[in-house]
Amino acid sequence: MKECETFKLKEKDLFNVERLIFGDYFNGIDGEGRPYIQVMDIPGLLTKISEYLEDFNGGVKVPMDLVMFLDACDHVSRICRVLRQPLGNALLLGVGGSGR
Repeated sequence: MKECETFKLKEKDLFNVERLIFGDYFNGIDGEGRPYIQVMDIPGLLTKISEYLEDFNGGVKVPMDLVMFLDACDHVSRICRVLRQPLGNALLLGVGGSGR
């Protein structure tokens, strides 16, 4: 096992998960006090994003029938981070009919 010479860490400590995903939506607290932390529970992430989608669909006339797989949840996490920044905006591109 290699060791990171600068921080004296082992490689397994640096690369501790399959995907590196961060978010502030796990603690369910609305407002400014939500910590932006690494998501360690990937199945919990899929469940939480699906719960948010169900909650959204409960309040609109035309619900979004989406399948939230891991890549989609990863992109949602990135988009959430961008939109929470002051003056945050994003341009989403994709082929028509691809669910962009």
